[in-house]
Amino acid sequence: MVIEKDFVEEVAQAVLPSPVALPVVFPEAFDQETKPTCQHHWVIETANGPISWGECQVCHEVKEFQNSISDADIGY
Repeated sequence: MVIEKDFVEEVAQAVLPSPVALPVVFPEAFDQETKPTCQHHWVIETANGPISWGECQVCHEVKEFQNSISDADIGY
């Protein structure tokens, strides 16, 4: 979606009192389409060693999971 800077400034001047000046920022992120993020639902294989692989049922992303935690991870 492209919005002309002049158009935005004209609308701001028409709506706001004249002493108010607003900066107009057009981040590059708006120029690119954003993908919706997945609310992962992981299915993790049975533990067999220090790691197990899991796959998201929704988007099929694959990730490794630790089968145990160390004392350092607990935060004693």
